[in-house]
Amino acid sequence: MKEKGQLILVISIVLFLFILGGIILSLIPPENLMARRQIESNQAFYLSQAGLENAIYLINNDRNLKDLVISSNKGSYGLNVNYTITQTSGTKLTGSFIFPIQLGEYVVSANYTNALINEGGLLAQGDFFVIKSTGYIPSVSNYTAKRNIEIFGRVDQISLDPFKYAVFAGTSVSIKGNAVIRGESLEEGGFDTAIYSRGDVRLIGNAFDVNGTNSPIPGVDYIANDTSLQLPQLNMAYLRAISIMQGLYRSGRNVDLKQIVDIAQSNPSWYNSATKTYNTWSLVIFIDGSAKMDGNVEFQGIVVVNGDLRISGRGNKVRGIVFASNMDTVPKDLSIYGDPVIDGCSLGEIVDIGGNSTVRHNKDFLNNVFITHGIENIVQKTRGKLRALSWREY
Repeated sequence: MKEKGQLILVISIVLFLFILGGIILSLIPPENLMARRQIESNQAFYLSQAGLENAIYLINNDRNLKDLVISSNKGSYGLNVNYTITQTSGTKLTGSFIFPIQLGEYVVSANYTNALINEGGLLAQGDFFVIKSTGYIPSVSNYTAKRNIEIFGRVDQISLDPFKYAVFAGTSVSIKGNAVIRGESLEEGGFDTAIYSRGDVRLIGNAFDVNGTNSPIPGVDYIANDTSLQLPQLNMAYLRAISIMQGLYRSGRNVDLKQIVDIAQSNPSWYNSATKTYNTWSLVIFIDGSAKMDGNVEFQGIVVVNGDLRISGRGNKVRGIVFASNMDTVPKDLSIYGDPVIDGCSLGEIVDIGGNSTVRHNKDFLNNVFITHGIENIVQKTRGKLRALSWREY
């Protein structure tokens, strides 16, 4: 009886294992089925990519596009693709076309967003699209395979690269005398590139100091004869309007910036006379013509001169952006002499720095200016082609 009981137990275990094995085997698809599923998965992936390409094409050909929805269904002559565009004005546009495939279907959505991004330590608002595309085999309603792709792309053409240097010149730079030029201080020590010039960088004498040395390294401490960057095109209309509203706008020749700064400092909402500090980064001095800064001028914000700006004398201090150039064919000159201290970024066509001048890059001050006004209000922004920044499958 004992042996019979053991036999029954063994048979029961064997039967259980046999049944379990059968169940497991039934769950494992045949090799040809696995291969077919892999092929269908790849097809769904390619359909998803096709949907992305359709979306990118429509975005690049409608600069007012804000939102986009694409759907598709298989027809007698191919894939019938239908799309709805919502423009920034709220206008809706619809259209359709036939895609010469019948493998499956896809669905795409694209949404515009505005986000704050970090460009080399400088914060800026950027225009982006988030595009999501799903490919289905054989159809959306009855699929055996589907793949999802999402891309994050930028469509605005605006560059903060020129603002990453203490000095940016559209034509040439001259450094002489006891001038001190500093790039942004790096966390690991030392300085980032201090000078960028689309033309020559002329280092005259040996008393100057660029990033702590009178023997700066080309390509490290300064960049010369590089035309990959353009002198930024400022949003002159906005900056001029703000300056007029603040009472800091002037036109003419040799405008004395000291008189304008005195007006700014007389406003207690802008300037604390007790502590001798500014309360705002919103101020804009805008000159249509040429200007001078002869001494004892302390200002915080943006200085734009549509002509030559000559800084000389003692006691000049500017925190923010100094821009001296006109967007025409006549180069304008930014001359910095005396003992001024400029913290932020100085930009011009021809930049000449000498005397005991100190020009230092300061990304914190620049960020204060950009955040106060919005980067698109300082630098002219245009809608361009979509550039994919990231890609993921989800």
